[in-house]
Amino acid sequence: MTRLLALTIVGAVLTAAPAPLPQAGSGQPPFQNAKVEQRSATSIDRELASAGSSADPVWFGWRVPMIDGDRGCDTWINNDIYFRGFVMESRGETPPATQPSGPARLEGGTGLVVFVRMINGNVERLRGINDGCPVDGGGRTVYWLNGITPAESLRYLQTFTQMDALNIDARRNLASSALSAIALHRDPGADAILDKLADSTGDSSMRSSALRSLAAYRGQHGFDKVKAALATERESSRRVSLVTALGQTRQPATADTLLNLARTDADPKVRAEAAYYYAARAGVAGVGNLTSIIEQDQSDDVKRRAISGLNALPNNAGVEPLLKIARSSRNLALTKAAVSALSSSKDPRALAYMEELVKR
Repeated sequence: MTRLLALTIVGAVLTAAPAPLPQAGSGQPPFQNAKVEQRSATSIDRELASAGSSADPVWFGWRVPMIDGDRGCDTWINNDIYFRGFVMESRGETPPATQPSGPARLEGGTGLVVFVRMINGNVERLRGINDGCPVDGGGRTVYWLNGITPAESLRYLQTFTQMDALNIDARRNLASSALSAIALHRDPGADAILDKLADSTGDSSMRSSALRSLAAYRGQHGFDKVKAALATERESSRRVSLVTALGQTRQPATADTLLNLARTDADPKVRAEAAYYYAARAGVAGVGNLTSIIEQDQSDDVKRRAISGLNALPNNAGVEPLLKIARSSRNLALTKAAVSALSSSKDPRALAYMEELVKR
């Protein structure tokens, strides 16, 4: 069979019913098709060194408390077969699993499970999932490590972000996966690690990834860190990237901070990005401010980006101001942008306007 869809989803979904192995009360996820061996452990390095030298791939896993949210689970759909879970040994096919049954699962697990794949003593893959995510082991041995503390988990994962030669794809992939897992730890020690990476002057992509993770996952601390970085950054493209990261935060001050940037920043590229993400964070309440930006800003790029923000508002809240721009603006570029936005809408008002244009 051909895999038709593999994607990471966040939200309310159904769980698969994969006939899991009996659980040992250790917070491990539901396994199928795996040889799970329980181990008491305090040191990840020691356990990996003792059992990870095999020429055949083996997996190690442990659980720590996770930040709020249902994260880290894949969905496979292959003809009429559905599987929600993490497939350790993907061969391009949906693993044998029954259709999900029972009530809908409204929330994911509360724990982060970190998996490490080893072969010949070397870490080859690293993945973090939530502990409610079913796991197909592909027939491999999984050493489940009981007793790993959040501090030990963070210490171990941090070693991957300090690797030399991060330009090597395999190491860069491990570093990226480790950073993602660090960001999902509930332990505040994750903030310090991400802060250090965000402040580093070394690998620029790791720095950017750390700042995005701080913004997306680390609450008020992440908001404060990205805002502070934006205040000191002078390079235009980096400042735009920081505004994009700021747009991922959802703190009480996020919308106001973005609005201030959209109105007052000297760089039109920054204003444009801030206007778009202001729309996303302010929602319908921001329509008036977006309209004012479109009317008053001197840059057409800012105006067009604000129009894109209006178009992305939920419940077609941007249709009326877009119609006003399309009908009355004397700026041809803005008229085109508004008409283009309306052409993608299924709102009756937008459809009526497009019919009106055709009849002219």
